Amino acid sequence: MYKNWRLKEQLEGHRRPDINISRGTALNPLGELFVILLIIVVIVGAVSHEILISAVGVLAFVVAMVSRLWAALSIEELTIDRDVSVNHAFQGDDIEVTFTIENRKPLPVPWLEISEYVPRGLLIEGRNEVEQAYLGGAEMKISASLGGYERLKVKKKITALSRGTYRLGKSNLRSGDLFGLYPSEASLQHTPWSIFVYPKIKAMTGFMLPARRPIGDSIFKERLWDDPSRPAGVREYQPGDPIKRIDWKVTARRDQMFVRQFDPSVSEHMVIFSEAITTDVPWEGYRSDVLEGSMTAAASIADHALQLGYKVGLITNGVSSSAASHAVITPGSGPSHLNALLESLAMVHPIGVRSLDELARSRRGAIPSGSTIIHIGGIYHPRTINYLRWLSDSNHPVILLHTGREDPPEYTEFEIRDGRAMFLDSSDRSTSSEFQRPSKKSSQWDNLPVSGQMSASGNKSA
Repeated sequence: MYKNWRLKEQLEGHRRPDINISRGTALNPLGELFVILLIIVVIVGAVSHEILISAVGVLAFVVAMVSRLWAALSIEELTIDRDVSVNHAFQGDDIEVTFTIENRKPLPVPWLEISEYVPRGLLIEGRNEVEQAYLGGAEMKISASLGGYERLKVKKKITALSRGTYRLGKSNLRSGDLFGLYPSEASLQHTPWSIFVYPKIKAMTGFMLPARRPIGDSIFKERLWDDPSRPAGVREYQPGDPIKRIDWKVTARRDQMFVRQFDPSVSEHMVIFSEAITTDVPWEGYRSDVLEGSMTAAASIADHALQLGYKVGLITNGVSSSAASHAVITPGSGPSHLNALLESLAMVHPIGVRSLDELARSRRGAIPSGSTIIHIGGIYHPRTINYLRWLSDSNHPVILLHTGREDPPEYTEFEIRDGRAMFLDSSDRSTSSEFQRPSKKSSQWDNLPVSGQMSASGNKSA
């Protein structure tokens, strides 16, 4: 019972403004000047024995005091809930923010202003994109008035422009009396809320991955378990075979018991090494086009591999320590796993404290046996390259997808693919037509230059 009460109290704390900051004390200088003027009028009326002047002055003074009290109580018993249509989006998606404001007292609120800072990368409806980007963000403002015990909803729209993780939470409130002489200010710390803007996903038609068996399906040396969706004929019944595997139609036709056979259930694994560092020297800054191109490539390849039936993992060194669980994602499949991969890529920033090989070694199960490794980036750390060599020697196919500004490196032991034409050249364009969900247009991977090892089928992978 006590825990439920404490939980309710905490939730209410995220809905009610912190009125301890100001209870009508942030006064407008004009309001103080008006009160002083009224006091002078009352004194002049009393000295000159003009009852009418004194009466008007006293009445105005009473109105001023009532206004001051009204301002002090205007933010009392206010609750503000904020809801968003989605907490994850692709670039160009619109996000609707709904503020539900409720006045839980009989005293009306003549005016109320709510302002919340929205960082650069999320465009407020009606704002200029260039101006907001130059200023580093902008205030999303809401104006309303409420009667006694009134409740209303105000909706605002923001557009996701750039990949990233954006945190919004604190709102500033201003209210006061009917004449605006005595404004009250308060702050409201909403329940923590973050929005993930995923990198763009491009269609990867023609992008081939190394096959375990060039002329057929993938197989492993180890037999895992029989998959009912992969029938492989029938054989004669042997003692110990499960009864449920008996093929009764064949048994009746041949007058001898036969059981169904199935191929083992297998799955290919792929692990993406996504390099967040874009320059050789950290104090040189970073290259935004290389970083965004690498994230777009990682998201596109992950989506493509999942559609092919791969289990995909991710290792990236650009995730902050506060979200370290997103730096290494073990291979998995399914829509929810794709969301986890995209969330991790949305959180990547250009500062990588640890190298990719160090992260890979720190997480057990990060690289299953026989996994295909794809390194994406424009910078190649010596330790990471040595680790990739070791993986290659351990029967892991290794591909380097180059997204840097310079020409691709020359590593004869790896297959190298040049992705600059597809990812780098278009990553720094900011036209609204590119801020969209995964494109349906096919990518000309067959025309991209490839160097390095031959694929398992004997031809160079496109």
